[in-house]
Order: sequence, then structure tokens, then C-alpha cells
Amino acid sequence: MFVLGLITCVALTAFNAQAKVVDSFNECKGFFYKGIEPSGMDQNAKKICQKLENGRFYYATLYSVYHRIPLYSAYILDPACSRDKIRTDIWHLEPQISQSTSQIYHMVREDQNTQNLYRGNQAISSDYSNTGYDRGHLNPSSFQCSDGRTATFTLTNAAPMKERFNRVHWNRWERMLRSSLRDKLVSDFGFATAYIVTGTVPDRSVRIPHTRRVTVPSHIWTAVCYKHSTDDRKTFSLGCIGRNQQKEPDIRLMSVSELNNELRLHFGTNQQIKIFIDNCFVNSFDDNDELNNFLEAFQEIIDLVNLAVEKSSRINDTDLVVKRTFNSDGTLEKKVKVNANAGKIAFDSMSSYYKVAEYLKGLEEPPCLIISVKSQVRKMDDELRKREVPAGPDAVECQGVNAFKYTAADGSRSECFTKSDYSCQCKTGKESKPCCSTPCFYQDDLKGYRCYSDQKLIECSPAYSLITYNGKRCLDDYPCATNGVDYYWCKTRRGYIKDDWDYCSPPLWNSKAKNGKYCLSNYACAKYGENQPWCYTDDKGNKEKCCISDDCHSAVDGQTCRSDHPCGYHGYKYLWCYTDDKNNWDYCCTDCSR
Repeated sequence: MFVLGLITCVALTAFNAQAKVVDSFNECKGFFYKGIEPSGMDQNAKKICQKLENGRFYYATLYSVYHRIPLYSAYILDPACSRDKIRTDIWHLEPQISQSTSQIYHMVREDQNTQNLYRGNQAISSDYSNTGYDRGHLNPSSFQCSDGRTATFTLTNAAPMKERFNRVHWNRWERMLRSSLRDKLVSDFGFATAYIVTGTVPDRSVRIPHTRRVTVPSHIWTAVCYKHSTDDRKTFSLGCIGRNQQKEPDIRLMSVSELNNELRLHFGTNQQIKIFIDNCFVNSFDDNDELNNFLEAFQEIIDLVNLAVEKSSRINDTDLVVKRTFNSDGTLEKKVKVNANAGKIAFDSMSSYYKVAEYLKGLEEPPCLIISVKSQVRKMDDELRKREVPAGPDAVECQGVNAFKYTAADGSRSECFTKSDYSCQCKTGKESKPCCSTPCFYQDDLKGYRCYSDQKLIECSPAYSLITYNGKRCLDDYPCATNGVDYYWCKTRRGYIKDDWDYCSPPLWNSKAKNGKYCLSNYACAKYGENQPWCYTDDKGNKEKCCISDDCHSAVDGQTCRSDHPCGYHGYKYLWCYTDDKNNWDYCCTDCSR
């Protein structure tokens, strides 16, 4: 059974938070797309540039004194931020919200004295106590690092959210969004910025019980502008809105233009609402191929992960199951089958497994390690049927395991310690190794796995399998990884003199052979102790030279096709391409000549 969250080696330093009530957002306009704040909101609301004592601003908030909740917070996602789950839960109040002439230009820690002084125009924690409402962050603490994370714990950034909505429904959406955007930002090598605005729709007829001072929002919404700095074709935007209720929150994706219109209806105003100027290039989902690609992958993962996580968690409450998880023809249900009692999940293909595995990392779920592969042995078919594994030719089954507390970037077990919120170091014997402060994701452009360490992208080895390429079982505490070398392997048995080991198939789900066929699940393209990479494409034991990717420019033996000569037949009966300007050539694996 999956348990949400990982124990990670990070520490959070406490700072006294500061904020500044301003007449204009000019001082912190960097958190808004093109430096322009959303329009059409309550013009009487207070503008706050949120910062710490070091003088740096961390996000911007528009705060309604009448409702005692923020109307929105605008912020930027930090992709290098560590994945720690440490929360200070030390909340702050803003003196200038309640006392406009106050000379205190910083938030003050909430205690009985400050509550009495500043409760006039803002909410305090006792308004939320024992009411069934959480102090729900608009700028999520998980989207920020270190000082920025501390700055999110202010009641000017919190609104009443139903406990289940905040902790389950909206929390899942936030984690999915964070994972997807972070992966996209990393793949764009720092040439993009994710501008995010999260807001509320105050319900004038509902206030928190007991004190009845704080308005409860009927909806929570988020708008994202993904702005690429050099290529506007890669810029896109999207919106999302959900009902703030325990069951059936109906969280929906939409264009920012559609979100603007829906907010105008919810606010009951004739005034036009504009979250992003020019809607961040996109007026509808049909306008942008980059957005459609992002949404298609995002929605597929939402469906697969919801299905896998919900079933594996043994939670039977129907309100937790996103009804859109299942296609009307049941095709999605056929992709994933779960044995909740055993904590196992089976997938119809290696591709489905890796897609879910990547996003489970982003959601900070413990890994699900491969324990059986259909293409590994012929007699596996009967065993798979017994386990109700999908009947695809490339089916795999994985086992949920507890997260490894001490893992270096190369996958080796070690003692780790925190250096900063962005990095940590691990020691294996006398050797010091870097560790990942973010999940180890596959990067298409780099044809390999990378994570952030000390705010730099480094190579990493994900936890993914307990099966070697020969079908041997790895030791449970020593799964497949690079473990300090340039190939994947694991230990299979403890020995008196030395331990037994074997090669593992690398975690590549789209490697192909030069005959144009995909490599078998447990024989992805690798050297396996030989001079050149090879793989099997059938169960007859025929080896083929291979490419590590199925894109148009991957050639055998780790080579790359010339940029103006993609892989193809080019008049011959085999796939080939030029690999340099001297017209040297070699075999490749995907026909892109048509």
C-alpha cells in the first residue's frame, strides 16, 4: 500500500516573516505575467508584497478585508526546490491590515497578544479551530523553498477550505500540477517561467461557524501561464476550478479565457475579469499545440495515477474516486489492475508503468518496483492471468515498497545529510556522493535521468526494478541502479566472500532495435557486459543492435543522426542515417523519412 510522502534529508530554518501593504504591486510585479496584475477583482482589497526580513519579495497577495480572506496569491514555481515535507505550522499576522498607520512593516508571529491586537480586519487561527475548515494555502508551501516556504504560512495567504477538499482533492491537483510543471521546466533547461495565480470565490452567504467572521469561498481556482523566454510556440496557459466541498469537488481543467468567464459569473459582476493579459497567448485549447501535448500527457497521468493510487490505498469511499478516471469503454481500466492486499499494481505495458512511475515520483510516493515481466519467460502468461495482470504483450507487475531513506543520486545506499534546502550529500564508506533534492526524472532531450542537486542538473539513477535482465530477483534492499558505474545492476545474493550480482535492464521504455521493433520489456537497449548495446525484440533469443530512444535522431551504439538527415530507409532495405558532416553513417531504429 502506498503511503504518501517521502522522508527526505532537508531542514527548514525559521525566519520572522515580513510583508508590505502597498498601493501598487510595482514593487513585486515580477510575480505577474508581463508584470501586470489580474484585473476585475475587488478594487478595495489590500495589496500585499509578501517578503522576509532579508528584504526579498516571495509572492504577491490581494486580500479582502471584508471577507477576511485573500482573493488571490500570485507566485512562481521553483523547479529546483527540494521535495521536503517539513512544515513549520508557525503562522503570522499582518499588522498593517488591521492598523493602517502601523510602522511595523513585517508580519508578526501569531500568539494571544498579536491576535488581540490585529484580529480586527483579518482572520486568526482561532477562527478555524474545531470548525471542519483548514487554513488552506493559496500559494502552496510545497511550491516554494526555504525562506519562501516560511513566507507562505501567513493568514493573509490562507482561506477556509473543507478538510477533505484541502487535504485530498485539491492537494492531489496541486501535486499533479507541481510535478508536471517542474518536469516541463527542467526539460526546457531554465528558459521558461511558470507564473501561477491561485484564488478564491467568496460566498457571501457562508461564514465559518462559531465566530462568523470569515467568509468561506465557494470555489478555489488556479491559472497557469507557462512563458518560454525564447520560443513563444512553447508558451501556453491553462486554468482549473473546483468546488470547496467534501465530496464531488468537480475539479475541471479549462482555458484561462474560460476561467475568466466562469469567475465573472461566480462573482456576479458585469466587469470583465482578466487573470493574464492576452490570456498568456491562448484563448482556447485549440489554439496551442504545446498546450494540447501538455494536457494530453497530464490528463493521461491523472487518470492512471488516480486509478493506481486510489485502488492501492484500499480506500473505498466513492467520493475519492475521480469519476472521469474510467473511459466509457473501459479501456483505461484494462491498463491497470491492482491487488490492494498485496500492494501490487499490474500494467498492460512497460510504457504505462513508466508513465505512472514518473508521476508517482513527482507526487512523492514511494516507488513501485518491477517484480515480474511478461516477456521474460513464456510460461509467465498463466501466472499473469492468475494475478489478473492485463493481457498485453508487454505487461509488467510492480510491488509498492517503503521509500529508501538514504539514497545517493547513483542509487547507492548511504548516509545522507543536508547541506541546504537545495542539496544534500551522501557518504558511502569514505566516499562522498551527491544526492537528489528533487525526484529523478527522465529527460527526453538528454536521453537519460536527471535530478537537481545544489541547483544543478546531475545524472541520477531511479529506483524502478527488483528483476535482473536474466530474470533473477534482486535483494530487496539492493534494487537495480547504477550504483557508481555506467550500467544498471543489482545484488542477487549475499556471499561469504563476495556477493552475487547481475545486470539489469535500464529504465528505458522506448528503446528500439535496428529492425524497427521495440525492445522487450526486460531487455531495454544496453551493453549487458558486451562491447555494443543490444536488445531482444522477440522471445526467440535473437539479438539486435539498438537505439536508446525511438526518436528520429537516435542511432545505434549511442550515436546521433545528423540534424538534417533523420533516420529512415533512404532507398535501402534497412534503417540508417548520416552521423556526421563527412557522410559517415550507421544503423538507426525509427523510420522518419516519410
